[in-house]
Amino acid sequence: MSQAVATGYNHAPLCCIGADMNRKKKINQTLKNKAKKANAKLQTSNKPKYIAKADREALPLGVLPESLPCDSIA
Repeated sequence: MSQAVATGYNHAPLCCIGADMNRKKKINQTLKNKAKKANAKLQTSNKPKYIAKADREALPLGVLPESLPCDSIA
C-alpha cells in the first residue's frame, strides 16, 4: 500500500514547487529593494541645510544665509 503523491507539471512533488517560488520572490524582492535604495541616494533634497541655534545666534543680525527664510530665526 503506497501513498500517492500529488505532482506538479514536471512530476515534481507539489511541496517543492512552493519553495522555489518563495526563493525567486525573495531574490526579486531583495534586488528591487537594493535598486530602490540606490535610486534614493541619487535624489537631491530641497530642504535647507540646518544651522544650529548657537550658530544662528553667533551670526550678525543683518547676515542671513540664502537657504534660511527670515522667519526661521527667532
